[in-house]
This record gives sequence, C-alpha cells and structure tokens, in this order.
Amino acid sequence: MLAELRIRNLAVIEDLEIGFEPGFNVITGETGAGKTILMRALGLLLGDRGGSDLIRDGASEAEVEALFAGAAVGAAVRQSPSEGADGGEHEAGLPADAFGEPAEAAVRRVLSAARQRAYLNDRIVTVGRLAELGTALVHVYGQHEHHTLLRPETARLILDAAGKLDAEVGEMAARFRDLVTLEARLASARAGVEGQQARRELVEFQLEELRRAELAEGDGEEMERERDILRHAERLRVAAAEAEDALQSRDGAMVDTVGRLAHGLTALASLDPELGEAGRLLEEARPLLEEAALRAGERARAIAADPARLDQIEERMALLQRLARKHTCAVGDLRARQAALESELVTLTGEGTDPEVLEAAVADAATRAWVAADALSAARAKAAASLGKRITTGLRELMLKDAKVSVALEPIAPGPSAPPAHERDGAIVTTTGAERVTFMFMPARGETPRPLAKIASGGELSRIMLALKAATAGRGDVPTLLFDEVDAGVGGAVAEAIGRKLAFLAKGRQVICITHLPQIAACADHHFVVRKREGRGRRRAAAERLVDADRIEELARMLAGAKITKEARHHAAEMRRLGVRP
Repeated sequence: MLAELRIRNLAVIEDLEIGFEPGFNVITGETGAGKTILMRALGLLLGDRGGSDLIRDGASEAEVEALFAGAAVGAAVRQSPSEGADGGEHEAGLPADAFGEPAEAAVRRVLSAARQRAYLNDRIVTVGRLAELGTALVHVYGQHEHHTLLRPETARLILDAAGKLDAEVGEMAARFRDLVTLEARLASARAGVEGQQARRELVEFQLEELRRAELAEGDGEEMERERDILRHAERLRVAAAEAEDALQSRDGAMVDTVGRLAHGLTALASLDPELGEAGRLLEEARPLLEEAALRAGERARAIAADPARLDQIEERMALLQRLARKHTCAVGDLRARQAALESELVTLTGEGTDPEVLEAAVADAATRAWVAADALSAARAKAAASLGKRITTGLRELMLKDAKVSVALEPIAPGPSAPPAHERDGAIVTTTGAERVTFMFMPARGETPRPLAKIASGGELSRIMLALKAATAGRGDVPTLLFDEVDAGVGGAVAEAIGRKLAFLAKGRQVICITHLPQIAACADHHFVVRKREGRGRRRAAAERLVDADRIEELARMLAGAKITKEARHHAAEMRRLGVRP
C-alpha cells in the first residue's frame, strides 16, 4: 500500500507530507487547494511525463517521494530490476533475505530545468521502470477513465483479466504467431531463390527506413492531439481564460451567484420544500462549476504557442504518414509492421524449405491455432456470463436497479484479403482469438440491450466502471486503488451509494479517493483535508488528517459552503454516523 507521500516545490505545494492508512482514505478540500497537484505528484511517481513547468516559482527543482509498504512490494520490486555496477541486473535495492517478506519500496522523482531523475530504493532507474512498478502497486481510476469502456479492445482486455485467461490468451497468440511465420516461409519458398533474394533486399530496405524513424509508443493519436492544441493554442487559451473569468474571477461570477442563490433558497426550505430542493440542486452544481473554473484556469495558463515544437510535430507526422501509406497501415501499426518485417528477415536469411512440406506445416499450424481459439472462446463464454452478473449486481447497489450489463461474443467475419488458413465456418482467427467482445447495456427492464458505447450516458458509464472495478478487484489484485473525483455529476442517494461501494472495495486493500461530496467522505475510514494557506504573498497547500469533531466540521463545510450553520453541523454528524461501517 501507499504508506507515505511527500511533495516539495511542486506547483502550489511548497512542502507537504501525508501518511496514508489501509482501508478507505478520502481527501477533501476547497477547489484550488491543491488536490489536483496530489494526483500529478502520484502520476510522476508512477511514470507520467513531467516538465520544468511543474516546479514551484523560485525553486530550482521539485521532488516527489513515496513509501510503499506491504507483502506485495517485494514481488513488484523484483519484477523491476535495477542495473548494477557490474552492468548486470539485480533486484532494485532489496536484499535477498527480504524476498517473500513484507517489504518497503521508496520511490522518488526529481524534476529540474536541466534534467529529470528517478530513484527506487536510492538507486537510479528509468521512468519506464517506475511505470512497471506502479502498475503492480497502484491502479489510478481517473475522472475520465470510464470513457475507456467505449474503446473496442477494452471489453476484451477486461473480460480476459476477470476470467484469469492469461494462459489461454498467451497460447492463442503463440499459435497464431507460428501460423503467420510458417505462411511467410511458404510464400518465400514458392517465390523461388531469385524471388526470395529480391524479397530479402526489399525487406532490408523497408526495415532500414522504419528503424531510422525510431518509432515510439506515443506516435499517432497522442501526437495528433498535441498538434491540434498547438495549432489552436491562442483560441484555446482565450476560451479557457474567458470561462475561468465568467465562472469564478469577475465580479458577479457564476460560482458566487449560484452559491448566493443556493443559500437563499435553502434557507426557505421550511416555508417551501420545493424551493429548498431547488437550492439543494444548486448546491450540488456549485462544486462542478468550481471544478470547471479550476480546470479552465489551469489550461489557460498551461497552453502556450510553441511554433518550434509545432514544426517538429508536423515534420514527424509527415514522416510517419508517408511510412504508413507506403506500408498500407495505420501510423499506430508501424511498430507491429517493423516487428513483422524483422521476423520475416530472419526467415529469409535462413535456408529454404520444400513448399510441399511447408504447406503441410501451415495446415497443422492452422489446426493448432483454431484449437487454441476454441479453448479461448469457451473460457471467455464462461467468464462473460459470470462477469455480466457481477456487474449487474453492482449496478443495483449504485441506484441503477433495473439496468443490466451483459458481455456479448461475436465471431470476427473474414475480410476479402484473409488468408484461407485463417478462415473457418464464416469466421477468422486472429492473434487475440476468433471473437469480438462487446459490453451490452440495458438501462431499464424490457428494453433491448445495445452496445454500451451507443446508449450509456456519462453518469451511467461512471457507475458501470465502478461496478466493474468492484466485480473484478479480487483479493490478489493491485493493493492500492486511487480514485480521482469519480463522483463528478452525481449527488444525493447516488453519491451515498458510491461511497458505500468504495468502502466495500477498501476491504482487504487500500482505497484513496479525492472527492467534493460529503456523502462519500462520510463513509471513509480515514479523512484528510488539503487547505490553501496565504503567506508572504504566496499561496501554499497544507494537508492534515482529521479525526472526530474535525471530520464533522469538514463535512459541514462541504454541505454548507463558506458559512457553516448549526443545521449543517447536525446534518454532517448524522451523515457521519450513518457512514460509519459496523
């Protein structure tokens, strides 16, 4: 679990230290206090990219450090080896006699204008190693992660993970790889010696082009997004600044107006319950407006024109698109294309084989690939039924009582260029199996289930993702789950249900949640608040752990806003009483 976190000179945080506990930890605080920076800090420790723009004004460098503790740490660190003085690799900073015992891992990230450094147990490691370690120790469920459910490959990955199908998936990939390799060898053998030589020269030439391009994981969509932002930097910056000004900065800003109206209407609840309900809705809307203002302001200050970087990206994208056209594939598939060419080159430089022998080998490989595909399909069908039931049960607990999620498996239809050995009964086999996996959603009883991407609203997607996480988070899962304001757009009874679901997830592991909603905070085992302090003309962020009456006071602030009333304190105390788990 994440035991301690310390941040120095990162954005508004000068020096902040928090010690987290097992169970359900919640972090609250006013908008702009620094909660978002906590997420950025943890992201740096988990391998996110960072820049000198994150360094606090007046400081030469920023530093983020965390201590992870628990039985899962030793295994995770052993999977993230560090290069030793002798050039070999060994376990990063853990003595051999510590293996298998509860262990600790100190992770540190230092940012400066000149360079960035990462450390694991005081040994220098790459940022990629931090990302590998972070994957084993922390799962970050961000504010927009539920949108990943809309991606076609997400359902398959989730189903395979929920069904613990690693062995079947690995067998499928291996058998398909054998089939493709033998097909390439057969094609080369049929082409004859001269054709094989010409093919080898062409493959070598194409490989050299791709290698010179130094293809990277972020090529494609990420680069396009950055280019679009740089192309329209001024337009985006002006729009963001105007939004922040209208929402929060100017006199008569929306946040202040909504807060004043909410207070006035709520005060009249005893005379007119309908007006009181309208006031409550405005109170729920205010944190969203504050968050929108904060994000707009952050983007207004973060977005800047950079013609040199734009030229660099345009040139890089032109190269990648030219290569993609040449190889008749998407930019994102160029790395796979390079790997395929390298594999083919190995085959072409070997001795030739009789085409008849290779034809029989291809037929045998196709049979083995389909056997693996059938086994994977059967395992997926069993896992799909179980996963759909568990998600649906979770939705009932999250106030979607008549909704239902199911997992559909559909054979992949062959395209016009599919090799004959890949086809069977109107379907084809691929490296990931012979079916597409789709989440189907039925929002109300009696309605026809439809693909989740076409029918679910944002609020439904958020709750479906939480129900899915609860359904798939087994005892042996990642020990720390970090939720960043997954409560956006909900309130009332739904917020209370989300709080109880997060509390359920915290049994046997650590859950850390950043929230604006008192209904969720009331359910936590441990409550931390981040406050903004003004001193020497600068804003600073400070954090403290709340207990007993202080927790009630913070819940009352979250309920009432700036002016905390006796009624708000009474409501907060009752909310806390109901949120405490037996």
